[in-house]
Amino acid sequence: MRRALYKAAAGSHASFVHRFLSVLGCGLLGFAASACASESLDAAGSSSGGSGGTGGRSGLAKPPAAIELTPLYEARAGWSATALGFNPLQTGELWVTIRQPPVQQLCTEATPSSCSALIGQIALVQAATSESPQVKVERDGNAWHFMRRPTSIAFGENGNFATCGEARTDNFEDEAGDYSGPALWSSDPAIFGVKPLPGQNGTHIDMLHETPFCMGMAYERENAYFAFNGKLGSVDRYDFRAPHVVGGEDHSDGELRRYVEGQLLRVPEVPSHMALDRGRGELYVADTGHARVARLSVDSGVLGSEIDVLEPMALHRNVDGAMLADVVAPGVLTLPSGIVFVDDVLIVTDNATSKLWWFKRDGTPLGSVDSGLPPGSLAGIALGPDQRLYLSDLKTARAFRAEPR
Repeated sequence: MRRALYKAAAGSHASFVHRFLSVLGCGLLGFAASACASESLDAAGSSSGGSGGTGGRSGLAKPPAAIELTPLYEARAGWSATALGFNPLQTGELWVTIRQPPVQQLCTEATPSSCSALIGQIALVQAATSESPQVKVERDGNAWHFMRRPTSIAFGENGNFATCGEARTDNFEDEAGDYSGPALWSSDPAIFGVKPLPGQNGTHIDMLHETPFCMGMAYERENAYFAFNGKLGSVDRYDFRAPHVVGGEDHSDGELRRYVEGQLLRVPEVPSHMALDRGRGELYVADTGHARVARLSVDSGVLGSEIDVLEPMALHRNVDGAMLADVVAPGVLTLPSGIVFVDDVLIVTDNATSKLWWFKRDGTPLGSVDSGLPPGSLAGIALGPDQRLYLSDLKTARAFRAEPR
């Protein structure tokens, strides 16, 4: 298949090193010729961290004796399923971020074939809570930039969602500047993943680029999200404010507040998901590199110095004196990855052991249950509208529904 290489025209993105491949690699990835084609799959995907709320009583106050996993989706060999989340506007619709393993060759303008391995996609599982789910795979027309190696997905109440990825830059990798961060999308099927119109840069509706090696996200309100900055070991709070037109470039109303820089630690290839207790203003963080679950009081601290940024933004400030404390101290979990908060209980996946752990809000262990998957499998976890847990598998790019037994 012919590969098309595009460079951004002069403008705000071009001024900040935003060059992109708009339709690279569909053929290399084995997809249909259309740059934005959907791939229809059966429920098992045979062609090949989500955060939880605090709704009513869920029946998840303690771990079951055992769980049985019902597979909902499986990608082709070599892919990973990093995170998953439910679309609040479509009952039972589960979105799963999938990506390929890292490659050794740098993605450069001279070696564009290596860039195709960076393209992330969404496995969209419709009727995921039922016994007959249907799956299709969607991808953005410029996912090389906007959904590069995704680690996480977080849905807002308005049906918009944010993703971010594990990358130093979302441009060519031999370019200077750590230009990577979260993108905002619409879940409207008439927008996300459709073929971009002339002049549209993919189908994103906003993006900011100040969080290299982003390992997790959590929704706060409206178009505001928290992101795990893997390079700086911080929590970055983004408010995209008003989205721009589909595939647009004006991100200048965006806001960034940076908390607790240097106090978190990334583990390469293992997502570090987060969950927000909105009522108390407390963000729970799977601090994978420190083998703990930490709690950030998001209303603590005061605005401090400005942050040097690579693009025009309305606000870009550090938050000084924010309170971060251990909830689950090191020594219990090995590689905490996925996390949900429901009914004052934390449920955490340990990637190293593929166990699910239950904790009281103060960190008291309530017990664990073995998923039965090999070590290194579990990553994202989400609470479904049916009050059941849903899991993503890093090793085999599967998504599961967990049933107590």
